[in-house]
Amino acid sequence: MMMKYELKKFFHKKINKIILIVMVSLAIIISYLAVGSMRYRDAEGKLYTGITVGRRLAADRNKWKGKLTVEKIKEVVENRKILEQIYPEDIPDAEYGKTVQSYDDILSFIIYVITPDSGYDQNVLYRLSDEELENFYSTYEENIQKMVQSYGKSSKQQEFLKRKYEEIEMPLDYAAKDSWDTMAMYAQTYGIILAVVIGFLAAGIFADEFRTKAEAVFFSTKYGRSKATRNKLLTGIVMTTVVYWTGMGILSIVSFGVMGTSGFLTPYQIDQPYSIYSMTYGEYYFLILLCGYIASLFSAAITMLVTVKMHSANLAICIPFFLYCMMPFIGRAVPVFETFFNIMPSVFMNIIEYAKVPIIFQIGPIVVRQIPFVMSIYGILAIILLPLVYKNFSKYGIQKF
Repeated sequence: MMMKYELKKFFHKKINKIILIVMVSLAIIISYLAVGSMRYRDAEGKLYTGITVGRRLAADRNKWKGKLTVEKIKEVVENRKILEQIYPEDIPDAEYGKTVQSYDDILSFIIYVITPDSGYDQNVLYRLSDEELENFYSTYEENIQKMVQSYGKSSKQQEFLKRKYEEIEMPLDYAAKDSWDTMAMYAQTYGIILAVVIGFLAAGIFADEFRTKAEAVFFSTKYGRSKATRNKLLTGIVMTTVVYWTGMGILSIVSFGVMGTSGFLTPYQIDQPYSIYSMTYGEYYFLILLCGYIASLFSAAITMLVTVKMHSANLAICIPFFLYCMMPFIGRAVPVFETFFNIMPSVFMNIIEYAKVPIIFQIGPIVVRQIPFVMSIYGILAIILLPLVYKNFSKYGIQKF
């Protein structure tokens, strides 16, 4: 009953209602932007945008759906070589829409495999011999071994990286994945906003008693220091879960409902061949969502703790903004502290970049990847902070002698 009262009080608060309406509206707006960001050219070279583009682009690319065999790779490269000879300056839009558009992400995969240590250089395609194309996956495996040697600073780290790279199944199984690739960026952006907003909302749960000067009445009740305090804490957890997953649910359902879900099982390595995260694009998207949820839980927990310690939400509401918006910029400006920033909660807001790089940590004999390590740290910290919130709020006003 008391829990129901706390939830009702939270969701009936005018400022909270306004914020929640804005967040739902923002989810729909971001979905619109995601859908509108996709581009498709037809066989006549005409450029299209809009709600049909995602599915039309997927249908075009899915001509190559299936195992990305050496034969397919050779066919793609040979076709591109022929077009380069015919159109040495620039490929016309009509030709791009007719042929190149369907396989240009496969071309990118080939280039990244062949040149792991250099920038994107399309000219490498035109220097590939038939023998090199025939040995494409052997070259891929050889380059993986070089990555193991380069990033593994100890035998344990090298063994760990080798095991992770062995999880990549070759040849890769291809399907158009543009909707998932697009949504990764927009979901991460929306996740930053949600984490900051959830911190603001969570701070108000405990700040209300101090703001209205009603703390004396609250703590004088029978269950003020026990059940009522626990219910406030549970309200913060429930609010975080409901607000986060509702927002992300709306964003995902609207966006994928329009763009389609082709590529859910496409390996992430199609885009990042040397990533140590062997996962599909569906798993990659869920990883971004899960990291955002942990960031939101941590945001709620730390703002509630600071609020009950300071008896005010003024400082607390600034913390999520600093952690998730300011810290990434500070990390880039001060690269000397790279290791420190690589385990900060700001990592959650840049999964797209960190999933590309084989960052690992070794603690004694244990080697872990960066993203799971950071997820564990702040997931555990969020849980640890909750009892501290309860203890500090329930003991408010009690004199120590």
